[in-house]
Amino acid sequence: MRRLVLAGAPALLELGLRRLSRAVGLARLVRSVALVLALAGAALAPCAAEAKLRVVATLPDLFALTRAVAGDVGAVDLIARFGQNPHDMEVRPSHMLLVRRADVLVRNGLEEDAWIDVIVRGAANPRVLRGSPNVVEASQGIRVLKVPAGHVDRSLGDVHPLGSPHYTLDPDNAVIVTGNIAAGLARVAPEHARAFEANRAAFLDRLADAQRRWQAVLAPFRGARIVSYHDSWPYFCRAFGLVEGGVIEDRPGIPPSPQHVAALIRQMRDDRVTVILQESWYPRDTAKLIAQETGATLLVVPQSPGAVKGTEDYISHLEYLVGAIADALK
Repeated sequence: MRRLVLAGAPALLELGLRRLSRAVGLARLVRSVALVLALAGAALAPCAAEAKLRVVATLPDLFALTRAVAGDVGAVDLIARFGQNPHDMEVRPSHMLLVRRADVLVRNGLEEDAWIDVIVRGAANPRVLRGSPNVVEASQGIRVLKVPAGHVDRSLGDVHPLGSPHYTLDPDNAVIVTGNIAAGLARVAPEHARAFEANRAAFLDRLADAQRRWQAVLAPFRGARIVSYHDSWPYFCRAFGLVEGGVIEDRPGIPPSPQHVAALIRQMRDDRVTVILQESWYPRDTAKLIAQETGATLLVVPQSPGAVKGTEDYISHLEYLVGAIADALK
């Protein structure tokens, strides 16, 4: 956009002067030239001031972590809306415009945001093609859970062939992810590398304090079994000593069969499961039925930041989850 304005300004000025010289006298021409120059300067001034790194994150958790690292140096935009199921993403021209202008793209790396490839192709921005140094694959270095064995196809539902992409629900993984983001931003803007590392260090100090608090809050419930609607919580359970007690979906993204629901109810009764985690963007009828049949508490929570007011940053989001789950387990 900056090049377009710069290239077009001289031509615009010349055309304006030619027309003005035919239509007005010398005195008026002088005044008009001053006006044209002022308008051209006004058009160019925002471009000269626009020095911030333009970063696009695909998902709300990556957006929150990227903002923590970028600080004032980067202008960070988000593609998926707060509270939106990323599996139901509808690609829009506005998404392509965001990506077309991006200097850096931060993506999940385990295909929770597979639609970003369509957006990148439509954006025609070679800087953010897969494999570019301007692309941050946030999952690099993560110990991935739930990697499926054997052949994976659409008959199995929305299975992630590379493993569970919900790794940011373990705060230990936020240390790795922010390291990937800081390194990626520094590749593109090395002059700001120290600022990125300083921002990351400050964030990790706050996160460490919060983790000690969260561990204390959930310590009385270590070993408790939790059932979820979607298989979103393996990293969270591992982080806080909880046990996955089952998943309502027998195939991800597909409503469960009556046989699966009946078997899950029997299992929950035998294991005395008292909490069902329902991601806020999924239908609740089946979970309500299971809660009624088992006496479990149905807890509807957002999986990602920003869906609840006041949880737009990573730490406040985890704070909300930990508190809500602890209250439900009491």
